[in-house]
Amino acid sequence: MAAVNVANMLRVHRARRPDHEALVDGDLRLTYEELDKAVDRHARALRDAGVGRGDIVAILARNHATYLIEIFALYRLGAVQLPLNWRLHHRELDYIVSHAGATTLLVDEEFEDKAAELETLERVITHGAGGRFPALADLVAAAPDEPVEDADVELDDLARILYTSGTTSRPKGVMHTYQNLHFNQYMQMLELGLTPADRILLTGPLFHVAGLDAPGHGTLSIGATLVVSPTFKGPDIVRLAAAERATGMVLAAQILYDILDFEQLGDYDLSSLRYVIFAGVPVVDRQRFHEAFPGVRGIDTFGMTEITSAACYLDERNQISKIGSQGPAVPFCDVKIVGPDGEELPPGRVGEIAVRGPKVMKGYWRDPEATAEALRDGWLHTGDMASIDEDGYMWFADRKRDMIRSGGENIASAEIERVIAQLPNVAEVAVIGVPDPKWDEVPKAYVIPRGELTADDVLAHCREHLGKFKVPKYVEIVDDLPRNDSGKVLKRLLEDPSAGERVAALNAREEQA
Repeated sequence: MAAVNVANMLRVHRARRPDHEALVDGDLRLTYEELDKAVDRHARALRDAGVGRGDIVAILARNHATYLIEIFALYRLGAVQLPLNWRLHHRELDYIVSHAGATTLLVDEEFEDKAAELETLERVITHGAGGRFPALADLVAAAPDEPVEDADVELDDLARILYTSGTTSRPKGVMHTYQNLHFNQYMQMLELGLTPADRILLTGPLFHVAGLDAPGHGTLSIGATLVVSPTFKGPDIVRLAAAERATGMVLAAQILYDILDFEQLGDYDLSSLRYVIFAGVPVVDRQRFHEAFPGVRGIDTFGMTEITSAACYLDERNQISKIGSQGPAVPFCDVKIVGPDGEELPPGRVGEIAVRGPKVMKGYWRDPEATAEALRDGWLHTGDMASIDEDGYMWFADRKRDMIRSGGENIASAEIERVIAQLPNVAEVAVIGVPDPKWDEVPKAYVIPRGELTADDVLAHCREHLGKFKVPKYVEIVDDLPRNDSGKVLKRLLEDPSAGERVAALNAREEQA
């Protein structure tokens, strides 16, 4: 049905509020009528270039208005979008493009060298001036000026493939259907109380589930305004939020740190802000947020690509009394905690998080074994560990694979990290298990200081707040931590003897990007 097509929302708001601002990207400001027309023009250009229903089309680009227009043009054609992480090496990109079976690549001019290394594509179209590859602007200008009908799609049809970051193995392609996208945007509208008056900042990369899904789709579906942030730097986001009277946004931990440490923060009027969704933010910095932004809803979450964003949101009523919790299940998600045999555990017991509902992925693209392992008896088994209290609130414990097993005890590294993060001179911390001849494993903490800090300071604090067996045996003060391209710490590199060299390589790549 054409009405199921995500692009149909633009048709609806073009008819209902044609002059309402839909998309802002710097000086470019598009109304719903202008945005829908732009999507038509791009859909015609891509159709005439050979893109059809079911084709997998990769996009290698930074966040900008053209990228968003292309996404909805692909929906309109019934094609499948494959957003690519532009920070990846061309060999990593080549694996993803080849494994996905992508036929077409849309690419920013600055990434054309990477595009030239990809061997399995039928066509490459550039956002630049053209020459090496056909220019999108030329194709759009040459396309006939006529509407394009929204493709008839079903709820179970594939709309998008997002490849996971692959912290332990090759990336896996998460299949998102139209049902996944629709129910996620309905959830966002309900949880965040979105209205056409909202002005939501897009502060995450579009190759990540926290980009368009939290809640970009919901923003446009409700007829509100989506504002593209050109950078992911805290001060820049503060300035943009104030200038555009932003009402909501997602903030990763490092962006929030930048904002809270921004000396000129008080010079900007952020009174329009209603909510901020946290992504990987320690409790201590959530407390700092509430001090800096009184009256603004701070939302901790549990989510993952396989759930099309979040499964739990901390509600406003308990954002202080339950701080540290990820909240109860969101609409359209059932969440439970299970033991090793799959049995549901009682409140307070730590086990694996399992989720079911219409937001859960269809499976992993071309990977039936991984799909069967993750989706069992109608539930997605996440590999994450948590407990749920008597009130139904989740308390995240750790990644299942990051549990430290010491002398027969299971130690959640995240618990130690939370305690260490309470020290005022700690900027960031990561804890792993390292081999020990007596205890099998013992905790080791890697700590980035914010000021003067010693290993003895960290150990003394841990001894005051943790059982003896949880106190790290080793503490190393470091300047940086290895990360993947979504900003998550790569603990497997901390476990690797060559971690230091890889940190330097990752930092060098980030600086070049």
